[in-house]
Amino acid sequence: MPQADASPQEPAPLLVFLHGEEQASLETIQGYARQWSSALAAEGWRLVLPWSEGKFSFHSEEGVRAVRAVLDADAREHRVDPRRVYLTGYGDGSPGVFALLSRIPGRFTAGLAIGGDVNRAIDTNRIFAGNFAHIPLLWLYEEDREPVLRGALRRMRLAGLQGQFQAASEFRAEQAIAWLSRHQGRALPTSIDFETGSLDFPSSHWVEIREFDFAQRNDVLPSTRIDPGTGAFLRLGGFGYDPEGKGPGVPVKWLPPNYKGPLKLEDCIVSIAGKMVQDAAHYSEIMESQKESRDVGIILLRNGKNLRIETRIVIPQRDESETARILAEYLQEAREVLVVSRGVKSAVLRLPDSWAPVKISWNGTDLEPAAKPGCWLLEVAPPPALAPKHALAEAGPRVRPVPCAPASPLPRPPPSSGIRNGN
Repeated sequence: MPQADASPQEPAPLLVFLHGEEQASLETIQGYARQWSSALAAEGWRLVLPWSEGKFSFHSEEGVRAVRAVLDADAREHRVDPRRVYLTGYGDGSPGVFALLSRIPGRFTAGLAIGGDVNRAIDTNRIFAGNFAHIPLLWLYEEDREPVLRGALRRMRLAGLQGQFQAASEFRAEQAIAWLSRHQGRALPTSIDFETGSLDFPSSHWVEIREFDFAQRNDVLPSTRIDPGTGAFLRLGGFGYDPEGKGPGVPVKWLPPNYKGPLKLEDCIVSIAGKMVQDAAHYSEIMESQKESRDVGIILLRNGKNLRIETRIVIPQRDESETARILAEYLQEAREVLVVSRGVKSAVLRLPDSWAPVKISWNGTDLEPAAKPGCWLLEVAPPPALAPKHALAEAGPRVRPVPCAPASPLPRPPPSSGIRNGN
């Protein structure tokens, strides 16, 4: 691959590129590398292209773990500028930009999604707008698909996701690099807003959630989850339709391989539970309005004749129904760290040399100051069992120093998990 490393004495900016074909071959990935390498070499950037080998999508939990592992391995082998680690996704890789920025926001300076359908990420129920608060984000969606994507745009804006959403007909690598290069993060931001429902993804920059306690309520911190809707579907074995279809009804345009269900290609769903289906948009509205799973009858139009089929509307159970959220800010003039949280039983603050000694306040309670840099554990201590009355004062929030675990403990991924344009 073409060499695009900066001088070995200087940390290099890094671009992580999520390709647009989930079933892409190694040769296809190498083609993407050649396409981006010349533009990156001119800027002294390095390029990493994670490769799924067709096993997962980048917006899945497995995909996020794989990219995180590639980043960890790359950081062990190269000097990376932590203020300039950029993420770009194209086509099927675009939803991965949203998933990665939501799950591991502390790893990236800015994100750029080109094309694709962000609904695929939103449908995972794991995209939290608060996690994007300090990350510049641009989504360039396909202009002719705006009617289909309008719902996703509305959901993101309602959740308060701070990003730019623009319609575009084309966008070149040089333009992408020019936009990304405008942004240079701080090596250690002074404020954090982080929400998660999984301890597999517990941290952002200098804050790590160690334990959940969803009984620890805090109305000041509502969830910033982007609402994916009900996700209701007809139990017909899976089928595809044109989301821009004009109707009447919803013609079946795709069926999975070895399909065993009752549908045939070009069947048209014209009625659900006695309600006439006007077009694809109306079908989506009907499914979104469902409140519970139930048995229903549908009418298909097949070869000019009506056919009734008994099926079921299913509302899937969503992952991570409960989440924890933590806000932390370092106030330089007061030399104080303020922490507000919801659903957090314990968390670790990684305090740099320049901040210590520092006062710590957690949910309005002033704790013992952190006298030195390093890792400090915030925890809600339970009342001692069968303790004398004076010992009850030990219960409640407290802080204590703990050993710092490695920031990136994951093992090196296999060589096939990523392609790099340098040794």
